[in-house]
Amino acid sequence: MSVSSRIVRKLRTVLITFATLVALTGIVGIAYTWYMGSTNKVAPQSLEVPTPVVPTTITPKKPSATTAESVSVQTLTSPVSLGDNAAVTVQTKPLSTCTITVTYNKIPSTDSGLVTKTADDFGIVSWSWTVGTSTPKGTWPVLVTCTYATKTAVVQGDLVVGTIATN
Repeated sequence: MSVSSRIVRKLRTVLITFATLVALTGIVGIAYTWYMGSTNKVAPQSLEVPTPVVPTTITPKKPSATTAESVSVQTLTSPVSLGDNAAVTVQTKPLSTCTITVTYNKIPSTDSGLVTKTADDFGIVSWSWTVGTSTPKGTWPVLVTCTYATKTAVVQGDLVVGTIATN
C-alpha cells in the first residue's frame, strides 16, 4: 500500500466518523425535543390584567380658625452675593396670608418679589428677590408674618449679604 492510498483511507475514515457524529447529534437533538415536548405539558395560563392604579389626590383639611398660627423657615438662600437672587420658603398653616420684609440698614427692601402671598394647601409659601448691587454687606433680617383667621405668627431668618470677614 502506498502512502497516498493510506492518506486517502485515513481521510475517508475521518470524514465518515465526522458525518456519523453530526448525524447522531441531530438525532439526539430531535429525540430530546420530542421527549421534552411530550412530558412537559404546560397548561395555558390566563393573563391577569392588573387593575389600573388610580392616583389619589391628597386634600388637606382646612385648619380650624381657633388653632394657633405657626410659621417656620424651611429654606433661606444665605450667604448671597450682591446682584444675585435670594429666596426663602416657610411652612405655616394652609391658606394663611403671609407678608415678608427684608431690611438692609434699617431700610425695608422694595423689590417686586417681596409681596403678600397665601400659603398653598400644604402651608408652603416661597419668595424670591434680587439683592441689589448697592446693598450693604452684612447680616440682615428676613421677617415673615403669617396670619390665619385672628391668629398671627412671626419668624425671622438672617440673610448674609456679601463676604463677612471673621477675625
